[in-house]
Amino acid sequence: MPKKKKKEIKGKLGTPDVKNNTQIRQDSISTILEKGVDFTIKIQKENILHKYKFIPSERKFTIYPIKMGTLLKISEILLDLNTDELIETMKSNGKEINLLDLGAKNIIANKDKLISMIAYGIVNSEREPSKNLIKFLNENLTAKEGLKLMTLIIQQMDVNPFLASLVSIKGMNLLRTRKEVIPGELSVG
Repeated sequence: MPKKKKKEIKGKLGTPDVKNNTQIRQDSISTILEKGVDFTIKIQKENILHKYKFIPSERKFTIYPIKMGTLLKISEILLDLNTDELIETMKSNGKEINLLDLGAKNIIANKDKLISMIAYGIVNSEREPSKNLIKFLNENLTAKEGLKLMTLIIQQMDVNPFLASLVSIKGMNLLRTRKEVIPGELSVG
C-alpha cells in the first residue's frame, strides 16, 4: 500500500486518544468488578485424599460487588478494628520500632476480625458466614493472601456510588416539607 494511501486512512481513523485509552481501561476495570473476581486459596496441610486427587488441593472463590447488607457488616467490623497503637507507631519518626512485638499484638487483636471481613466478602450476604468457611480461612489463608483478598474486597465495596447518592439526596432536601396553599383558601402560618 502506498504511503499516501496509508496517511489518508490514518487521517480518517485518527490517532489514538490518551483520554480515550484511560476511559477504556476504567470501563474494563468496571466490567471486571461487576462480574466478580476469582481467587484461589491453596490448602496448606494436604492429606492423602489431596495427594491422590480425590479432593482438590485448593478452593476457588469469586468475589462479586459487595451488596449493601454485606457493606454494612464489613464496615461495622472495620470500625471495630483495634489499630490505635499501630497508627501511633507509624506516625513516630526516628523512634525504634519493635515490629515483631507490634505485629504480634495486632495479629492477636485483629486476626479474627480480618478473617470475618474476608468471609463476609466471600459469601456477600448479611447472614453470618459458615463456621466451616471461617475455619478453612483460618487454617489455610496466608498473610499475603489475606492482604490481596482484603484489597480486592475493598475494591468491590466501591463506596463512591453510595456516598454520591447520599450527597444527591441531601441536595434534594427531601426531608423538608412544604405547606401547600390551595387557591382561594386562607393560609395561616
